[in-house]
Amino acid sequence: MIAFATSKKAVRPDATPSVLGSPPENAHDPAEGYYDARRGAAGYAPIVGTFGALAVPAVVVVFVNLTDLQRHSPAAAFAAGLLVVTVIGSIIGAISMAAIGGESSLTPNLTSAVMFAAVPVVIALVDVVAAFELLASLALPDAQLLLQLITGISGALGVFFTALALGDSWATHPIHSPNYDEWKKKEWIGSQEDADNAALWVAGLGVLPVLTGTALRVLAGLHVTANVTTANVIILSGLALTVAATVASALRTRHPKMASSRGPRWQEAYVTTLATSTYAAILVIFLP
Repeated sequence: MIAFATSKKAVRPDATPSVLGSPPENAHDPAEGYYDARRGAAGYAPIVGTFGALAVPAVVVVFVNLTDLQRHSPAAAFAAGLLVVTVIGSIIGAISMAAIGGESSLTPNLTSAVMFAAVPVVIALVDVVAAFELLASLALPDAQLLLQLITGISGALGVFFTALALGDSWATHPIHSPNYDEWKKKEWIGSQEDADNAALWVAGLGVLPVLTGTALRVLAGLHVTANVTTANVIILSGLALTVAATVASALRTRHPKMASSRGPRWQEAYVTTLATSTYAAILVIFLP
């Protein structure tokens, strides 16, 4: 009888189901819900992987369908290098997104991990369009201006979508933090208003380099001829950004043992967006 009595839960007659229910995992959820970065990353992974599939036929064009004179031109070598970076960036970007999608909890560190993982994706997107522009300079010169503009727009859109990750970062919470309010005081983003403002500021400042470079190239006609050395530097810079951002994304998915996960830092937000935006701006200026 004692065991039976102690197994019964004491319920007040005036208690309501909402009072008796267990507390939600995230007690500070916004009233209208939030974006789950894990599901988004898992959905983006196969889309990002298609960039590599698009680049492979273009590589075949460079090595097979061009004339001997076109194949030995600096533009063909430049395009081939950008397409190779596109393949690498799309593959490891898809892997990074899939890894984030496999996380069991929506912790604050995943926001920064998504922003770092977006860097190789944006570089792959910009490089594949820029490579098409280089090939157009050899076979379809009338399409050059349009593809230059598309390259700049692709970089701006990539920066914009990268910054959007901050908008819902307030919905995340650390698993090992016993007091969310105390943890929040040490964070860059402490409210939904902070998250929205951060996303707007990072997106607005992040697109300035690529928009400026595109305007100078398309409207003012600013153009710098890329020799072999310059093309190699640009290609290797894109590859370096891709590798560094992928490593940073993997490190950011780590969870400290019995410690609170860190949310996004303003340095991470501006570095990821400004780096890709500046790369796209330089690439547009050096396109033929």
